[in-house]
Amino acid sequence: MPSCYNAGMVIYDSHPSVTITRQRPPSVAPSGDSAAGRAVPPAIVAGVLPPAMLHEDEIILLLVKPSLWFIVLSSLRFILITVVAAVLAVRLLPEQTNQIAVSATLVVLGRLVWALLVWTSHIYLLTNQRILTIKGVVNVTIYQAHLRKIQRTVLYKPLLERLFGLGTLGFATAATTTFDSTWIMIPRPLQTQEQIVAAVQKLQ
Repeated sequence: MPSCYNAGMVIYDSHPSVTITRQRPPSVAPSGDSAAGRAVPPAIVAGVLPPAMLHEDEIILLLVKPSLWFIVLSSLRFILITVVAAVLAVRLLPEQTNQIAVSATLVVLGRLVWALLVWTSHIYLLTNQRILTIKGVVNVTIYQAHLRKIQRTVLYKPLLERLFGLGTLGFATAATTTFDSTWIMIPRPLQTQEQIVAAVQKLQ
């Protein structure tokens, strides 16, 4: 994720120049439809998130994972390098073509399996209070920020992601060019950003 603005970015600033009247949010958010969307069914939440991570009055409005295309796209450069290296090896050692092909195939499959594990470990959550990012295969990292602290969201859509209808969302809690957390290669990125912005604005 770049640390500066680029083409293909949609930027939301939660602190525009116009004055916004602040109001105290209700202690318990409604579980039905709202400006931020419909609450995620508890059965789905229970399958991916320990109940202890949620506050008593917290409702999950959005549960997102990277697109399955993440497995292929995040491995694409590695696969291309492996294929090129295998082709060069075959030219140098034509008598070992079968062994090289098998080795290259196993290496590519190993990379795809790792990408699958990474995909599985990524969970992105929007609640009526916070944004949470959970990721990590070996060492799990949990990022959380209250919606009142979110000052900027950036939708970054590089060409490869745009071809597959994906995008990466960045969140900043300070007026800087870097991001505290990112939701990478998510499907329907613009709709997701709009839902997050609606949740943030509801607490302004």
